[in-house]
Amino acid sequence: MEERVDNSIGIIPARLGSTRLKRKLLLDLCGKPVLQWTWEGASKSSLLKKIIVATDSNEIAELCLSIGAEYILTKGNFQSGTDRVLWAFKELNDSSDFIVNIQGDEPFVNGPLLDSLVLSLYSSRADVSTPISRINSIEELLDTSVVKVVFANDKLALFFSRQPIPFVRDLPMDMWMTNFEFYKHIGLYCFRRQTLLEYSQLLPSKLEIAEKLEQNRLLENGRKILCVPTDAKLISIDTPNDLQKARDFIISRISS
Repeated sequence: MEERVDNSIGIIPARLGSTRLKRKLLLDLCGKPVLQWTWEGASKSSLLKKIIVATDSNEIAELCLSIGAEYILTKGNFQSGTDRVLWAFKELNDSSDFIVNIQGDEPFVNGPLLDSLVLSLYSSRADVSTPISRINSIEELLDTSVVKVVFANDKLALFFSRQPIPFVRDLPMDMWMTNFEFYKHIGLYCFRRQTLLEYSQLLPSKLEIAEKLEQNRLLENGRKILCVPTDAKLISIDTPNDLQKARDFIISRISS
């Protein structure tokens, strides 16, 4: 059967036991838990027929009940968020053509961005689509919690790394930003159904293990990842500093 863009589902992998920032999905962000911000933003999509939170935590399940979010309880340990999404997708016995993996720590995700991932993948020959945005400071470029990406002329990803890529050999680092464009990866993925189902058969790869980046598993196994540029202001919550940045951003929006 032909793929349909409106036959799409969003799954939010929501693990409570984060390491760098404990219980981050339940931390307060200007009056609401981080996960609630993510779910509310994702729910504004016009293409995703439903949004499911996939969690190993009864506390997160209770939050879902209180805000009206659909959820599924998963087993505890997965190697990656995508593995949790895949388990939930199979358990739900869903038949969507497109599955969007929406990281729970992306509180400023929005419906139009998710829709653009589905539409971009539908219109391409890629296996997965994911958003990227321009890096505008040397501090962000050097921050190893910010994942960098390089891509070909057709916007297909070549590699993801926590280190600055590419290395601009003939210029001092303080001149890199004014002479080259650098891009960061945002932790959202839209999969074609077959690609997601095949993911479970791919063993963790050398580059994935080295960088601790699951998307490199797909690249090492010949899958094509389409990079979709966005100007959306997104802040992934990985550290206490990220949480404060998110709070400051919300306050600035309210005061303006």
